[in-house]
Amino acid sequence: MAASLASLIRGQDVISDADALKTIAAEQLDISPYAFPSVIEILERVGFIHAVQRRGNKIVSFSESVPFHQHLYDLLGGVWHDGEPTQLEEEMIALVDRLATSPVPTEELEDELGLDRSDIPRLLEVGKASQLVKGVSLIDGEVLYSPFFGFENPDILATLLSEHGSGQFGEELASVRTHQGLPLDESKYPALADAISRGFILAPSVTRPDKVEQPFAAVPYLPDRDLLTIRKNVLEKALAVLACVRCGEHFGGATKTRQPVLVLNALLDPSRGHRLGAHSSHKRQYQLLYRMQIVDFIPSGDWVSPQLIVTEDNLEAVRIARDLLIFGEPLEDRADDSDARSLLSLDSPYRAPLETVHRRRNRLSLSDREYAAVLDTAMGRAAL
Repeated sequence: MAASLASLIRGQDVISDADALKTIAAEQLDISPYAFPSVIEILERVGFIHAVQRRGNKIVSFSESVPFHQHLYDLLGGVWHDGEPTQLEEEMIALVDRLATSPVPTEELEDELGLDRSDIPRLLEVGKASQLVKGVSLIDGEVLYSPFFGFENPDILATLLSEHGSGQFGEELASVRTHQGLPLDESKYPALADAISRGFILAPSVTRPDKVEQPFAAVPYLPDRDLLTIRKNVLEKALAVLACVRCGEHFGGATKTRQPVLVLNALLDPSRGHRLGAHSSHKRQYQLLYRMQIVDFIPSGDWVSPQLIVTEDNLEAVRIARDLLIFGEPLEDRADDSDARSLLSLDSPYRAPLETVHRRRNRLSLSDREYAAVLDTAMGRAAL
């Protein structure tokens, strides 16, 4: 939770209303309001936030200096270790870390990780209950894997090939590779639908203009394995951007995005201030990326201009999304605002890849107007 909140506030400098941030953390990150003070204390202890203003036991405001990527997790890990975790807690971390690399047969846990045999049943009970650990039962025993392990689960692959045939599944997988962010049509791609439901293929979901929740399948090649573990938030952002531009391309109607790559070029272009031209529909169209703090809204009369929030995470996420888009598409140097205006034709919450498999728990959900008001309050900005 501490790492998730740190990633959200990184680059904001000052959080002027911590109570509003608490609401955002509950809605966006599923951090309980009761856990919020403890998370803030951890971030303060590690030096990620400072100048914390309190009124009694209530946190009022603070400043942030959150580092990027590996350094963030190294420092938080050090604080956790200094808290003298129990043996069971240390074993759980070792187990999740190992499973994030590849699946492991249950019977090999003791030898491979040096776990106490008597702790293994309790580890698996807690891990499965929290969905940090999952298992697949095979003829010769159970194989464990982690939701952080997203692309190469051989046991699920074997099941998919067995049930759908290697030819059909291969053809459908090739369709995704040639069109990353492929909108899923279950009648046309039954094997893909099965693979997504099993968590084998990443498929963030976006609500279309007609209110249908649409998954967009992606099977990105990731030479940097950190994108599946310590920098997973960057991958999540990249897939959100990818899903959104594909939604605008396939479900945008008369104003659909004709060349989505050009839109991302514009957001990455410093000569344009990482900004798209103002348009009457932008405030509605960009709500998704605004909620994830990938873009911000710059007032322009009664309209707004979407502007990339220039952090290393966001820049890398847009670059990854662009690289996925140009697989089989030409890369252009500049963007045309006529395409940029129709990037997103949606204004509903994003479903992360794992949330597509398991629908989110009932929790606080803010309308776009409410979310914008709370975010502006938290960051000390004037409302649009």
